[in-house]
Amino acid sequence: MNSYWYRHFMQRLFNIIAQTDSNTAKMAVPPDAFLDPASIILCTAGLCVGIIWLFWFGGFGALRKAPVRRHRQRFVFWPLVILVFWIGGMLIVQTVTTTDIISYPANAILEIGLIAGMLIIARKSFARGLKGFGLNGKYLISNMPWAAINLLGTFPLILSGLWVSLTLGRLFKGAGFSLEVHQTLDILTDAGVGLRILVIIFAAVIVPVFEELLFRGFFQTSLRSLSGSPWVGIILTSVFFAILHPPTHIPALFFLSCGLGYAYERSGSLFRPILMHIFFNGLSIGMTLLAAQ
Repeated sequence: MNSYWYRHFMQRLFNIIAQTDSNTAKMAVPPDAFLDPASIILCTAGLCVGIIWLFWFGGFGALRKAPVRRHRQRFVFWPLVILVFWIGGMLIVQTVTTTDIISYPANAILEIGLIAGMLIIARKSFARGLKGFGLNGKYLISNMPWAAINLLGTFPLILSGLWVSLTLGRLFKGAGFSLEVHQTLDILTDAGVGLRILVIIFAAVIVPVFEELLFRGFFQTSLRSLSGSPWVGIILTSVFFAILHPPTHIPALFFLSCGLGYAYERSGSLFRPILMHIFFNGLSIGMTLLAAQ
């Protein structure tokens, strides 16, 4: 899931800031962790993007003319069908596999199969096929810089979500509350070359494509069609996306999902949130590997 790499990135970032041992199972984020130079620079740049968006690009009213994705009526039932197959497949993989060297290829095959299935369904369900779904290959390159800008504009919200989690955690669980470092972090730092390459491909390419097709392409499109509002589709999808992840990461992942959903509605291209997701996960992996040096 996306939160796996999100946790890696943020925990590695906090490890650098707090100068903690990267091999510890848990770490406490210091109160001034959000005042480090990197966070200040990224937040400042992101706030500038937000101000420009608010005053020059219509702000929250920018989606009034969002492209309409016309599809067959029965399409609205497919998201739940895909979700059931996905969760069921993961449970089977978790039950029958005992090592990462088996579970990662199995999960990769599962998600690639579901990606193929979703593309077939979208091609048959949308007016203009995959182009109407938001997958027009001629816009792939032009969406790259916009994806980076959209992700940058979302960063202050992501960081504020982290701050909310840490503040609430310390309020209800005491000053010793900390964010847990995922125990499988060693896969990227200690695993063999073959498994490491597979994990990187899985996390940086397969997961972003799969999750954006499912959550943005299927769920958000269906919810927008049922509600008649792009923002309702974005918010409801983001709530659902966030609650599928660990509770302490729900606020930050909700904001990230809203940024991904907005990018889809504003551009009409599914390539933009896919690229944002790839950039985010790629940055997470890069930070993990660099911090392990």
